[in-house]
Amino acid sequence: MIESRISIDKLIDVVRQGGRVKTGVDVYDRNGTLLLAKDVMVDKTKPLKIVRNNGLRHVPVASNGGVFDAAGNKINIGSAAMPASLPHSFFDPEPIKTQNVTERLKEILELRRLAESISAKAQAIIKNAVIQIRQTQGEFDVDAVSEQASELASFAQKNNHPFAYAPREWFFYDDYFYNHATNVCALGSQVLHRFNNAFSKIMEKSLWSSPALAGNGSSGMFSYYYPEEIDEMSFGLFIYDLGKSMVPENILNKTAALSKDEIELLRRHANDFGFTVIEKNHLGSTVLSNMIRHHHGPLYEGEPGCYPAGLEYGMMPPYVRICKLMDIYDAMISKRSYQDAVNQVTAVTGLFRSYVHKDPILQFILHAFVKTVGLYPPGSIVFLKSGQMAYVLENEGPLVLPFTDKSQVPLKSKPDPFNAGKQTGILAIDSDRSIRQPKKIWDCLPAFIREIALPKDQVAAAVAAISTI
Repeated sequence: MIESRISIDKLIDVVRQGGRVKTGVDVYDRNGTLLLAKDVMVDKTKPLKIVRNNGLRHVPVASNGGVFDAAGNKINIGSAAMPASLPHSFFDPEPIKTQNVTERLKEILELRRLAESISAKAQAIIKNAVIQIRQTQGEFDVDAVSEQASELASFAQKNNHPFAYAPREWFFYDDYFYNHATNVCALGSQVLHRFNNAFSKIMEKSLWSSPALAGNGSSGMFSYYYPEEIDEMSFGLFIYDLGKSMVPENILNKTAALSKDEIELLRRHANDFGFTVIEKNHLGSTVLSNMIRHHHGPLYEGEPGCYPAGLEYGMMPPYVRICKLMDIYDAMISKRSYQDAVNQVTAVTGLFRSYVHKDPILQFILHAFVKTVGLYPPGSIVFLKSGQMAYVLENEGPLVLPFTDKSQVPLKSKPDPFNAGKQTGILAIDSDRSIRQPKKIWDCLPAFIREIALPKDQVAAAVAAISTI
């Protein structure tokens, strides 16, 4: 059992001072080459430096291993503050190629423009569906919504998480319901594709490793979910919450804590009101029914706060689990009537820690999620160990662009971006430092980042909003 994941730099320091390390678990590079054997007691820094040079920033240490000082005493030097490197079967072969910062910022601005356009159209479609449901007690234009879900999913898949660049609702929460449906569909569809690809490859490898098939190779054709199934799941990711259309708006937008009766009424949006939407629109698909009725079910055995009562985690298909995880994540990073938005880095890290090591299938889903949004999603703001603040351009790396000096004074010139993941000194990301909300650092953002961070028509309102903070 893995007890902790420790920074490779910390382990190098321990060995350099005469200590030793035994991982208790085999450590491989992304090509499947063994870098550290589980039973080897490492007392030289060279093997650990080889691990670091192969891109591993943290090393798992199992209960049958440990870190020891020069006297042979087992020591606890603390786990990594951020989630560990993902299993190598989940790595993408090609990172995003990035040009100079000016070109990349232009690309982001154009991608944001397209994302905003598609998002606005999707929000209008889902808003119209909500109006129709409220007027008819359940019916809506299924074809129009289904077509829009396909467009959202296709755009997200082709452009590598483009909605990460769209400005979040940091200051305003109007139309959260419609933003939420759009975001969950776009991001969830990408996570679904990534999960399906990774899981399918592992399954096919396992199937062809059977002694009866030894030497026959691989067909390369196995897929856990097929395209038409994924299309239906993307549709489900767009409409899974439509049961809330039948919940009174004063409850949905209430800023104070809900009463017990109000909580019960709100929970009816899934199994009760959601079932009405399914029936009235003749959505007899098991996939859609599962997503609409069970997206608040347990992701692992014994998870608290889930409903409906009696639903076991084993009854939650992977696509429903993806739906729930995306629902939680987007709700965390969006401003709502009763809470501020959580920074994306904090949200990703929190979800990883909450669900890691809980269930094998859930791990595939969790890793697909983290690989899609990145530990440091594009558009998020991080601290460097130098004290500087930096804007994340790409989650691969991550590639960051500093915009303040070590005293958090905005830079006057535009610096070059760099890969913070390869840094071990003052330019490395300080993962132990709390990330402040974007609205709290608005005055620090240079003009070239403000253009990306918030649409022009919201800038004046944003400045006014923070004037009272």
